[in-house]
Amino acid sequence: MDGNFRPAKLFGNANKMIEAYHAALQPICKETGIPPLALDILLFIANNPENATAKEICKFRGFKSGIVSVHIERMAAGGLIERAEVPEDRRKTLLKATEEAQPIVERGRDVQKKFGERLLTGLTEEDISAVRSAMRVIEGNIENILKNGL
Repeated sequence: MDGNFRPAKLFGNANKMIEAYHAALQPICKETGIPPLALDILLFIANNPENATAKEICKFRGFKSGIVSVHIERMAAGGLIERAEVPEDRRKTLLKATEEAQPIVERGRDVQKKFGERLLTGLTEEDISAVRSAMRVIEGNIENILKNGL
């Protein structure tokens, strides 16, 4: 393995990517008054209706449950999201972006698309294919570590 490939570098780049993503969302945040993390949560809800619970948001996005709850409460009070019981499990609450939120969601999705394209600038189709392949392997390795340890 390449001695320059260290977890600290990988984590640092992941943090920089999140920082850049939130910076890309800033114009929408300033215009709407929605904090970047709340917009991130709203977009997760809109883009992942099958996983749109507070627990899943925390799991997939790595956010603390308390802060997710605060943003969900504020967005529900502001008419941007609504709650519904999950019929199969009434203990779960499914979150859904409202019609009022749709213009914000569409703008956010446009930023997400442009952000993804910008990240891949300068890479060939072959490079992108190699990155996707490597990420699938890394994801499998992560799952294995979580299940079985090192």
